[in-house]
Amino acid sequence: MAKNVLSIIPARKGSKGIPRKNIRELNNKPLIAHAIETSKNTPGIDHTILTTDSNEIAQIGREYDVDEVIHRPKELATDEVPLAPVIEHAYAESSRDFEYVLCFQPTVPLITNSSVGEGIQLGLQNSSDSVIYVKDSTHQYWKEIDGEYKSVSSGRKNRQQMEPIYEEVGMFLSHRSLVENGQRIGDDPSFYEVERKEGVDIDTYEDWKVAESILQRKQLVYRLTGNGKTGTGHVYRGITLADHIFEHDIVFVVGKKDKLAMDKLAESNYEYRVFDDEQAILEYIESNIPDVVVNDILDTNVEYMQSLTEIDSHIVNFEDLGVGSKYADAIINALYEHSTPPENHYFGSEYFCLRSEFRYATPLSAIPSVERIMVSFGGTDENYLTAKTLRALSKLDGEYQIDVVLGLGYTGEERLDTIIDEFPPSIHIDVSQNINSMAKHMEQADLLITSNGRTLYEAASLNLPMISIAQNTREQKHPFAHISRGVLSLGHANYVSEENLRAAVEDYCSDREQREMMRQELATHDIANGIERIKKILFEETNEN
Repeated sequence: MAKNVLSIIPARKGSKGIPRKNIRELNNKPLIAHAIETSKNTPGIDHTILTTDSNEIAQIGREYDVDEVIHRPKELATDEVPLAPVIEHAYAESSRDFEYVLCFQPTVPLITNSSVGEGIQLGLQNSSDSVIYVKDSTHQYWKEIDGEYKSVSSGRKNRQQMEPIYEEVGMFLSHRSLVENGQRIGDDPSFYEVERKEGVDIDTYEDWKVAESILQRKQLVYRLTGNGKTGTGHVYRGITLADHIFEHDIVFVVGKKDKLAMDKLAESNYEYRVFDDEQAILEYIESNIPDVVVNDILDTNVEYMQSLTEIDSHIVNFEDLGVGSKYADAIINALYEHSTPPENHYFGSEYFCLRSEFRYATPLSAIPSVERIMVSFGGTDENYLTAKTLRALSKLDGEYQIDVVLGLGYTGEERLDTIIDEFPPSIHIDVSQNINSMAKHMEQADLLITSNGRTLYEAASLNLPMISIAQNTREQKHPFAHISRGVLSLGHANYVSEENLRAAVEDYCSDREQREMMRQELATHDIANGIERIKKILFEETNEN
């Protein structure tokens, strides 16, 4: 690129909308400093000038190594004076040894040096007399004509179907011939479109807050698993957290076997990337260097975690009991309790990520009788506990509604059909899979029979008493079912008989005092605020356990 571009930054002291705007700190540096740094770091810009009527602004400019400060005369520093004569004056005061002049207004602090450079490149390649930097501002607009409001666009269309409308963002590249004639835009300008967030033009306090929020956004890569073996718990946690993180950017990464994860992420309209193996995921993270890396894949290995530590990212793992966990900056595990956790470990129900459907559901206020029993073992139900539970419930005396919710990976429906046929007419059974809302099912239940996983916390948030059975050794280690008196834990699946399960259900149904004690116990757990605690850990806002 030819070395012939002068960047002029106009910054006067008389800002009215935001007093002293150019020297106020935006994300810990003066507003004017953002423009100076971007200008000086843009390939193709050979000289950066600050034109100002303020000694204070001039001093800040020198502190941030602007190439030259030009004093703007008083008559060019009023509200009525447009930018064209200001740029003409600054150019005349310079060496004039430049073919193009870039007017770089400090009110566009988010534009990147790559975008600035690409706009310059566009103008030079097209031999344009001017380039206008714009952003897409397509919307329904109205204007007043002869006392009447008329639509600017034709027809009522969704924004995506409308002809695009572009808005100037306060940056112009002009050929010297235009500048010398007091102009900035020629008859046939080129246009360079920047991303909307880069084109935030600060004119009001609201604009300032938007710009500040964007500058403080962090990039988070969230690796999760979701397939027939691991179920959807990890996926729902990731989606739930993403639903509550508006101030940062999240990209999900999954393996090619994580079909359930892909389906749920696509259904929720979240961006995700699919990789062949762990090495490919590492290469992606290394090439992007996010601020935060989350591993929601259960146990990690040493090689993978050591590679992550070489990247300048904050590493947070969920439910990681693997040998690689020691390399994480933080471990979050709601399924385990720990009386004296290490400094970077966060255990227990207060770190559970409760889905929105449960946050807005209605907790049980009383259970005068048991009419509806819910059965849900999630995932693949590896030990066929749904079938075992139904066989136990088929011998109950009395009238009951049995609500069976199968996990997405469950494949034993034919086995259930045979058992259901043996139920007496007094017990009605509904079986469903891939339901819209688990919370709605729990709201209607008087008892939940489930495995010893995340579902315990969801039911606990609704004060719904539970009978739990651990599917495997790992679940057997989850202590919530053992320490909460709102859960009756029957132990490992291998040692739970149908007779024991039926007896536990019968005792619960017949003992109102026990039911009330369990319901009240569950109400003491603070589960709903777990997301805010997790967010603080993810973005290093606290070091408290």
